[in-house]
Amino acid sequence: MRIDITSARLFGNEAGEDEDEVIFQSYAIRRPELANFLAQDVPISIVRAYKGEGKSALLRLVYLDLVAQNPAPVVLQVSANSISPEIDGVESDRWVRGWKANILKQAAREIGKRIHLAFRDDAIALVEEAEASGFRSRNFVSSIADRLKTSAVPLERNRPPTANHQALLERYLAGGDFVWMMIDDIDQNFENTPINRVKIASFFTAVRQISIAIPEFRFRIAVRPNIWTIVKREYEAMSHVEQYVTDLIWSFEDFETMISKRVEGYLRRTGQWTEFTRKLAKGWEIRPRELIKLVFEDPMPWGMDRSRPPAVTLLTLARHRPRWLVELWRVSAKAAKSKNSEVIELTHINTTLEAFGKRRIDDTVAEFKSQCPNVEDLLVAFVGESDSFKTADLLEIVQRKILKGNTSLRIFSVIGIPSARETAHFLYQIGFLTARLDHANGSYTHLAFSQNPSLLKSGTNVDQGHSWEVHPVFRYALRLKTH
Repeated sequence: MRIDITSARLFGNEAGEDEDEVIFQSYAIRRPELANFLAQDVPISIVRAYKGEGKSALLRLVYLDLVAQNPAPVVLQVSANSISPEIDGVESDRWVRGWKANILKQAAREIGKRIHLAFRDDAIALVEEAEASGFRSRNFVSSIADRLKTSAVPLERNRPPTANHQALLERYLAGGDFVWMMIDDIDQNFENTPINRVKIASFFTAVRQISIAIPEFRFRIAVRPNIWTIVKREYEAMSHVEQYVTDLIWSFEDFETMISKRVEGYLRRTGQWTEFTRKLAKGWEIRPRELIKLVFEDPMPWGMDRSRPPAVTLLTLARHRPRWLVELWRVSAKAAKSKNSEVIELTHINTTLEAFGKRRIDDTVAEFKSQCPNVEDLLVAFVGESDSFKTADLLEIVQRKILKGNTSLRIFSVIGIPSARETAHFLYQIGFLTARLDHANGSYTHLAFSQNPSLLKSGTNVDQGHSWEVHPVFRYALRLKTH
């Protein structure tokens, strides 16, 4: 195989929504969640995941599948900022009305753009809505009529503005086709302020009210878990849409498939796929690992005197985020190329981890400062410390290096200055700390917050027998001591 490990065509774009469509289709994974998001009998589907975990890619796959249908339904791709109401204040009812008006107006314009011949009043109103807003060019009759208003020919063309988009769409869509709306970045640039919280909560209330009033609407939405938690604590109405939420979680198998599909797509585009399949004599069940072996050292040393499939190392260092994987892949490939290596080895990855870890600290600060404005201080407090701790040692470091004399530390949902245990729980929640459970046979298990959120939560049996490790992605940047 002839593979340029530094080629952008090999690892693809870090942001799936920005990827060239041919390349995106070659590696996109049709995860089980996709079926639910394409189901016509599901009015609302919300994907909940952190930045870089594939929310936008999932919505893009849904969009591409829908527009490929024949005939294609009405499908709108909308950023929340483009339809957000311009409202001052925190009166939730005003925000709900504003969201509903803007969503319905956007849908009316898109439907009007697609109507070829309009004879009924409602269809004509939708066409004129699209024309007036620039969503479609004026048709022949409109163009002629608009030019006939002269002193010699006193023809008056009256275009009354649409007063009630909801009533118009209820009538037009009744029992007809579905309207699908893909709404991404609802929590973009979120700050933990009253106006931002009511903005998010009222959006979900508006979506729910629209889907009840007009059953032909189908909403597909993306949101981050921490923002959801912040808003839900204040607005009880969020509990009504919890049933529509799907959490996006990447397993080892998912990650292995994703990496191998990117290599496969590269081989297909460069005309080498047939040659690869001819050489793969051991069977298709090992195809993913064989594909990854073309780019990464396999097996790859990892852990205490252990060698693992490279996907294990990549899954861990990318913290289960495809976007971080692509960045790590890109910088490691450059390091390998500089050493004249045809595959990426762990030593090449390690040379990039300090700079890579600093960027992950920046990402973490940006992502969680809405929950804790002091989050950067919490992370850098561990500079030069050990990479692993017993619970007592962890709480001692938090008390000594973070809390001592600090009266400004605030964590959302914690009343007053947080305790050492509450601070450590927050670091566990945001993925800075990982729980470790050692077994009698010498093996161990790592647990993320999503797998056991109760750890460090209770004052009794605080760790349930677990110890703690700083996630590997941060260790080089913080110059931690390895035990």
